[in-house]
Amino acid sequence: MNENDPGAEPSPARRAARPYSIAVGVLFLAVVIFAGVNALETEPIGLKRGDELPKFAAPSATGHIDKDANVSQDRACKIPAREAIRICDFFGRPLVIVTWFTKGCDTCGRQLDTVQAVRRRFPEVGFVGIDIKDSLENARKEVAKGRWRFPMALDRDGAVSGLYGVVVGPTLFFAYPGGVLMSKTLGELDEAELAGKVDALVADSRRRQRAQQRR
Repeated sequence: MNENDPGAEPSPARRAARPYSIAVGVLFLAVVIFAGVNALETEPIGLKRGDELPKFAAPSATGHIDKDANVSQDRACKIPAREAIRICDFFGRPLVIVTWFTKGCDTCGRQLDTVQAVRRRFPEVGFVGIDIKDSLENARKEVAKGRWRFPMALDRDGAVSGLYGVVVGPTLFFAYPGGVLMSKTLGELDEAELAGKVDALVADSRRRQRAQQRR
C-alpha cells in the first residue's frame, strides 16, 4: 500500500517515531515556559532602571480616610498630606517601596517583617509599603497585627499597582533620591538579600550625588 495514500496505515517506523516526536514537543514547551518565567524574574515588566517613579497620593492604611489613591501626575503631590502618603515626600532620599497583598500572597507578611527589621539599619533611607486592593478596615487590622511601623499606603482600587506594573507580591522598588528607579525585584527577599540591596542603593546614591556635584 502507498504510504502517501491518506487512507493508508502508517508504517511501523512512523508509528515508532510518534512517541519521540511527542516527547520532543513536550520538552520544547517546557523550555519555552522556563524561559518565560526566567524572563519575568530578570526583566520585569513595567518600570525599568532609570525611569522616574510615578507620583501618587494614597490614604494611610492606619488612618481614617477611606478613598481611592490619587494618581494624577499633576495633582497627586499637591493634595493635603493629612492621613495621606504622598510618594513625592520621600523623593529627597533613597527610597524602598514594598507592594503587597493580604490575599493570595503567603510571603508578603514575612517580607514586611523583614523590611521592618532591615529599615532600622538604614535611617537615611525611606521605606514605604503599599497594600494593594484591600479595604481600609482589613488593611488597618493587618498592619496592627504585623506591628509594622513604617509608612503604609492603601491602594484600594489597584490604581497605584497599575502605574507601577505590579503583577506579583511582594514586589520591591529601590529608587535613588529624586524618585529615579535603580532596580526592582519580584518575590520575597530574605534579610541578607534585602540589606544587600539597600546597602547598594545607599552607596550608588552617594556616587551619583558626588558625580552631580562635580558637574
